Amino acid sequence: MSLLDDVAERDGWRCWVCDEPVDPDMSVNDPRGPSVDSRTADRKAKVAERLAHRGCNTRKGAVKVVIAWPDRLHVVEPA
Repeated sequence: MSLLDDVAERDGWRCWVCDEPVDPDMSVNDPRGPSVDSRTADRKAKVAERLAHRGCNTRKGAVKVVIAWPDRLHVVEPA
């Protein structure tokens, strides 16, 4: 099994950047295809690789991403 398959299975075939499903049958050269994002700069990370769409990974570049909460999630202050 390849690194891509191992990472994808662990991450449930979901892109960590956009939280959308990644099609395992899509070409790795397609923007919606799978790619492995390496976190070499983040030494505190528990996992060095994450699954991302090729396009999401390319747009992200070599910087840490700040991901906004989706509108469908409601954050409530504890009482």
